[in-house]
Amino acid sequence: MPSQRLASRLTLLGSAICLALAGAVIVIAVRSASHPGAHVRGAPLPATGVAPGTLQSPPPATTAPPAPAHGAAGSGGHQRRPHFTPAARLATFWGIDVSWPQCDPGALPALTTGFVVVGVNDGRPFTDNPCARQQVTYATAHTGYAAYLNIDAPRFGDAASYGRKAALDGLARATADGIRAPTIWLDVETLNHWADPATNVAVINGALHALQQHGVTAGIYTAVPMWQQITGGASINVPVWLATTVTDYRDVDPLCAVGVGGHPAALAQYVATTGSQLIDVDVLCTATRSQSVPMFAAGAGGA
Repeated sequence: MPSQRLASRLTLLGSAICLALAGAVIVIAVRSASHPGAHVRGAPLPATGVAPGTLQSPPPATTAPPAPAHGAAGSGGHQRRPHFTPAARLATFWGIDVSWPQCDPGALPALTTGFVVVGVNDGRPFTDNPCARQQVTYATAHTGYAAYLNIDAPRFGDAASYGRKAALDGLARATADGIRAPTIWLDVETLNHWADPATNVAVINGALHALQQHGVTAGIYTAVPMWQQITGGASINVPVWLATTVTDYRDVDPLCAVGVGGHPAALAQYVATTGSQLIDVDVLCTATRSQSVPMFAAGAGGA
């Protein structure tokens, strides 16, 4: 997410790569497929016609949303699935994500993308993105949209309960903002407060299970070094949205295959420019592109 949060992330990504190379692997070895450099300006946007202009979901996926994935520590029952229409098509194979850094006038780029992912919080759990409703309007004008929640660890109290409360609070805010999406991503980044790996894993599992129990497919957004630092390299068996340090969309597929936590990525992010504006570009990984379409809610023309 560009602006001050993006600048902080770039610094932390470089530092975290060094820490990950030196640190011990606690749960499962994580191979870092990230390029060694930091994000740089000048990265190209995916060009028109690089991939099919319209992505269609496979026939079974057009009739029902994907089944919720299950967290590493088990799962609960499914309750109160929010009403939504999963996307049956996306205008193209890439999109962008937006949140509080794009609240300034003119910060939402005038781009024809396949999808938009909207941040629900103001960088931390239990907060509001101050312009979420405007950004939801922007997102639903595209063929697909989804949402992400920020999460961190508590300074005291039960970790799993805290994760559950943070997820349900974020889900309530998303619903109030008009987001009816089949998939919500948990933003797991070192910018927020974290504790020891066991506590952090309990928080994340508590949040994943809470979303699953409410009929939402829950995914993890993170970078390899951040995941290593926060969880010790815990295994993942939910959808992965991978933050990368590449500077070209054509370089994401090898990283998609490796993924993080032993799970390949469905979506990969890199930083590009449009005019003088830095933006987060999110690319559907080639191996699972058509299967990933119904992870988004249908926006304009996406049903």
